[in-house]
Amino acid sequence: MNLLLQETERLSRRIDRLLDWGRMEAGRKLYDLRAEQVADVVKEAVEMFSPLRYQDIDFECTIADGLPPIYVDKAAFVDVIVNLLSNAQKYGGAPPRVRLSASRSVDGQVALAVQDNGDGIPLPEQRRIFDKFYRIDDRLSRVREGSGLGLAIVKHTVRAHGGRVAVESERGKGSTFRVILPPAPKEAPRRLSAAPASR
Repeated sequence: MNLLLQETERLSRRIDRLLDWGRMEAGRKLYDLRAEQVADVVKEAVEMFSPLRYQDIDFECTIADGLPPIYVDKAAFVDVIVNLLSNAQKYGGAPPRVRLSASRSVDGQVALAVQDNGDGIPLPEQRRIFDKFYRIDDRLSRVREGSGLGLAIVKHTVRAHGGRVAVESERGKGSTFRVILPPAPKEAPRRLSAAPASR
């Protein structure tokens, strides 16, 4: 019964992700934007990730003091962070070592970083990992479950919020995924925003 329940939940998550991506590509994804405290967004993501992170994983989270609020759809950005954490765990070393941090960049923006201790990503692959359905090595699909949409959704969501995402990686030295977001404007009323169609 437990295996059946797990399989049902897995398929449900995959269907939800495919539907969400379809809305993004069609430019019909709506974001409920509000000024949010970075710590609140990060802590909620960690709570959602916690059922996974206790499975033989070395996990740490640090949040710098005095970060400005960010203007985001909280649920969407929690999903961004959980996506990155899940990937870091999936492709990390043995055991996986995952580090999540929130800090202020040199230009005053908010930087969220997820670092792993995996094999690293070759430079030619780094240009393609944010493409939909792209897998670095098709052989991994046999042992590491995934829809191939996680990083594409991350990129689309971050761009729709006026931010950017990048990866820094070196073969044998792990990877760091970094999301940079502008701080919320002084006056940031709640509003709904439709994301542009994916390109």
